Amino acid sequence: MSVQLGTVAPVGFADFPPAEWLACLRRLGCSVVQVYRNQQADVSLAQMRDYIAAGGLPCDSLHGVFGEQYDPSSPEEPARRAAVDVYRREGDLALQLGGPLVVVHCATVRREGIGDRERRVRLDQLRKSVCELGRHGRQTGVRYAFENLPRYHAIGWDVPELAGVLDAAAASHTGMCLDTGHALMAGDVPAAVRAGAGRIIYVHFSDNSGASDDHDMPTCGRLDADAVAAALREVGYRGTLMLEVFYRIDRLRRLIDEGLADRLARVVRLANGRS
Repeated sequence: MSVQLGTVAPVGFADFPPAEWLACLRRLGCSVVQVYRNQQADVSLAQMRDYIAAGGLPCDSLHGVFGEQYDPSSPEEPARRAAVDVYRREGDLALQLGGPLVVVHCATVRREGIGDRERRVRLDQLRKSVCELGRHGRQTGVRYAFENLPRYHAIGWDVPELAGVLDAAAASHTGMCLDTGHALMAGDVPAAVRAGAGRIIYVHFSDNSGASDDHDMPTCGRLDADAVAAALREVGYRGTLMLEVFYRIDRLRRLIDEGLADRLARVVRLANGRS
């Protein structure tokens, strides 16, 4: 398998009509989609399937639900178990969509930070959740990719630490979703890729200013996309670079006219070890 470009498929949002919007992403070289549904819109399985069909790109994954009520590292055991139950169902949904992978946020937002004791508890709780979801993965075939997050989350923003949790769990059908935008906010993205070596099973590919999670198109912000591609090649990554970008159609078309497809194609070639 070689590195390929994918795109988010934002279902249930008025600004992203599937046929027109995903047609632009096909022009940028995308060949698969990750379903990302509007959690406020009660999106049905039929709507997700219709969106995928209208765009003409197969689904390779689902972005799992996230928020305060979905916290697999919660210190409160009932809340942790409830989150795991939700992500089991998310895995079943992903399989129904044809994309046997779910991206999981491993903690909720805590902008005020947490103390050392809570951090230790949360890391152990997350390890339990990884193990339990790994068992569901073995039974069903779905994989769970735990995403590195911005620093304002309780845990999950430190890639080496997240890698340590995954190592401690040693659970099949689990791994890391390396988010380049979040890693850029935390520091050195190629270093984060190397810290996740052997564990990265999916990549969210976006750019930003380094200060906020802008979800800009790669090559349009501070991210050194070529260096990231080289690091991914170095660690042997052979999966999807999923453009987690929510630009409107007019902006996408303008970037296409300005040569964005060629720039992204170069990054993919680099990631595949081709100059």
